[in-house]
Amino acid sequence: VMTPREIHRPNPEWLAQAQLDAYNARDVKTFVSLYAPDVEIYNFPMGKPVMKGRAAMEKTYGKMFAANPHLHCRLVNRIVSGEFVTDSELVTGMKGRGEVRATAIYRMREGLIHRVWFIRH
Repeated sequence: VMTPREIHRPNPEWLAQAQLDAYNARDVKTFVSLYAPDVEIYNFPMGKPVMKGRAAMEKTYGKMFAANPHLHCRLVNRIVSGEFVTDSELVTGMKGRGEVRATAIYRMREGLIHRVWFIRH
């Protein structure tokens, strides 16, 4: 039986979509709020995180959103498997770059995104 807290906890697919919507709106506050305070973001293959924590995310993504007013990420494909969501994405609108294809693997815990691994194509 699910507790009331579990019923209202955002599910992994909802979290992945909510952060994508905030990214496309270039709403850095909402975007960052969907991630755990101690979030770690990696480029694949692993190694050290390229970003740790909400403050680093807010700074990095805030600058990127401000510098790229036409930034847009289109979801090409999504696979949901338990606490993992894998999105195939096509990003456009980055100054000086054409289309960027990437795969993002999100790990959700306790209603927030805890880890992200990016594979750039």
